[in-house]
Amino acid sequence: MKKIFLFLALLPAMLVAQERMMVFTDPHVLASSLMDTTSLSFGEMLNGQRKMIHLSEPAFMALVDTALAYHPAVVLIPGDLTKDSEWASHQVVAAQLNRLEQAGIKALVIPGNHDIGGNAYAYTGAEKTQVANLTNSDWETMYASVYAHAVAKDPDSHSYVAEPIEGLTVLAIDGANNTAATGVLSSRTQKWVLAQADSAVAKGNTIIAMSHWQILEHFDAQGTLESACRFQKADALRDSLMCHGVHMVLTGHFHVNGITTFRDTTGLTGDSIVEITSGAPITYPCPYRWLTLSADRETVSVTTDYLNSLPGYPQLEAYSREWMRIHTANMLPRLAVEMWDTGVETARTKISSIPGSSFLGLDDAFDQAVAKYNTDSAKVDLVERHLGSTVVSLYLLHSEANEPEHPEADSLAEALETNMNAMMAEAVSGTMLSLPEVLNLLTGILQIKVDPILRSLVEDITGYGQTYADRTDDLRLSLHINSPRQHEAIDEITNHQSPITNKVIKDGVLYILRGGKTYTAEGTEVQ
Repeated sequence: MKKIFLFLALLPAMLVAQERMMVFTDPHVLASSLMDTTSLSFGEMLNGQRKMIHLSEPAFMALVDTALAYHPAVVLIPGDLTKDSEWASHQVVAAQLNRLEQAGIKALVIPGNHDIGGNAYAYTGAEKTQVANLTNSDWETMYASVYAHAVAKDPDSHSYVAEPIEGLTVLAIDGANNTAATGVLSSRTQKWVLAQADSAVAKGNTIIAMSHWQILEHFDAQGTLESACRFQKADALRDSLMCHGVHMVLTGHFHVNGITTFRDTTGLTGDSIVEITSGAPITYPCPYRWLTLSADRETVSVTTDYLNSLPGYPQLEAYSREWMRIHTANMLPRLAVEMWDTGVETARTKISSIPGSSFLGLDDAFDQAVAKYNTDSAKVDLVERHLGSTVVSLYLLHSEANEPEHPEADSLAEALETNMNAMMAEAVSGTMLSLPEVLNLLTGILQIKVDPILRSLVEDITGYGQTYADRTDDLRLSLHINSPRQHEAIDEITNHQSPITNKVIKDGVLYILRGGKTYTAEGTEVQ
């Protein structure tokens, strides 16, 4: 009986100690006052993108209503609050955040590339019309309720620190820069960020960083396919954050759910950092996240939910999937040109490196084959005919996340490889390159370039084939984040070149390479 009374006495404290947070990103709100869904300009704008902009305001309202219903301690939004920095759209967002604040729910946001100083338009007639946008100097005034929670603020950017929950530091990192598509951190801001991380560690706080741009890759060579998805010098930023006690970061921008872990397997501490990037609520499958912080602030549990209906759209999942299928196909022409141009340069370099390639006429034959596709329309036609439907299906699969759990993952990867080989055979037909032995060489080059990336994507593994390879559940997991974690013992790893600069393991021993010499981890030179 005493145990029961003791449990009942402690229960309220136990319930209060555990804290829940809501995370969603990239709502891309376009104020309803700026759009007429029947206008020509609005239809033209919608056709060119995968985002369901016509649902952006009601989707944002639905997420706020969800937060009000479940009452998390904090709502975190890592950027792209608006379509293109429209003043009226920011007013809609700020008003909804104030609803959260009035209900006792703290709202923390950081700008993305669509939030400040963009080309803001209204879509209410045959032609879009320019409207007022939010400038850099307006940001902190518009979101005064957010900065009211800041315990420290970077003087050189919109970065700030908040402590919305006891024992938790949120490190909001502003990478927005109007002159660059990628996220950019000045050296001054990075020093400020790391100093704030050190301060949080000294307090014994758990740190969750939040930025719009990604710091980790979520499949191998992601940056070669979407160069603007990560921060500039992202690897260096990743390593610096780890060294200063940051083991979790929340991001957006890519509009796909993904969770990936980077492990410094050659470090003395076995440090790691986890990145949780979330899809947009106006792109299939319309996700948002819940993070539950444990009472001891050591563990975070992640679950994923989805908007499944909006006014007028009772079957939102099916509607958004079909929308994504159609509008991803609309993106293919741009991707086709990029894929073709990148592949041509890679193949030309490889062919030129073959001994006697010029004498054998391989260089001329390659130029002859490529000349047939010297216009963007010819490139698009070739790539779309062979790869179009498979690329769309793969993108849908990637948007759903946890690709290996879907039975079609392997068959889609095989189809892409087969169709790429067929595309290559058509491209070089009628030239010397179509000889079987040369064609085999070319398809081999293509597979060496593409297959590891493809396998990384469909098997949801980063660092594919490497010692530090990782597969982290993209939708649900529980992880320890408050201190470095030893994932793998040094003596279990042999002969591995680390992605961390100047570190290598040979026969289970860690060495440091510096100035052309080799040293032990303790600093003793190895002869």
